[in-house]
Amino acid sequence: MPTMDFEVYLDTNVSAVDRSRALQELFENEDAAGIEYAVVMPSPTPKPDNAALFETAHANRRAVLCCQVNPNFGDPAFAEIRRARTEFNMRILKIMPAIYQVHLTGPLAKRLMDTARELQMVVNIHSGSEISHPLAIGAIARRYPDVPILMDHMGYREWTSDAIEAARDNPNLYLGTTIAAVEPTTVERAVRELGPERVVFGSNWPNVYADLAAEAIRRRRLGTEVEELIFGGNLARILGFAP
Repeated sequence: MPTMDFEVYLDTNVSAVDRSRALQELFENEDAAGIEYAVVMPSPTPKPDNAALFETAHANRRAVLCCQVNPNFGDPAFAEIRRARTEFNMRILKIMPAIYQVHLTGPLAKRLMDTARELQMVVNIHSGSEISHPLAIGAIARRYPDVPILMDHMGYREWTSDAIEAARDNPNLYLGTTIAAVEPTTVERAVRELGPERVVFGSNWPNVYADLAAEAIRRRRLGTEVEELIFGGNLARILGFAP
């Protein structure tokens, strides 16, 4: 069973040398966490640099690449998604509603999701503010039942209950442990109410150390089979991942 971290960031605003060093540090921390593979995405800047991410990480077998764009740039941003998928083999699209002011029931979100569905991409959506409320993520999951959606932070901390209900109503919606792992009873509750098949491990590196996030969850003693699903089995299934 592969072990995987569904959300880490690489600083794509620095030199190639510094990016390479940061990638090495990232995987050193994943080693400490007992995690082999990580989904790596570019910095969420006004214009994320997917090309820099590809240049630095594409040859690393442990890196699964995720693209991100600012959809407010219009056609060039959506062309960038297509290029990321077809040229860079990026299988995941990150949507950051709060940073880019993407209302999840609005036209930009619809275009992002239409593009992801066309290109057969998994979508990762940030949760944690009014514009990215878990129930809004649930609404978009309902409209795109054929697109797997990862909800990062699982609505932590104020809206975990809403995140669980959104996932309960939408079998294509999975809850990610990023940030929420600092209070692992939150993860345990999601597992208890939804089943372990609906929860995926993520660290949010470099904002959170992967080894500390993983250890916090492991200390709940959820059992070997549950941990295997959370720490990689579920994400591998969602991605159709073959190491």
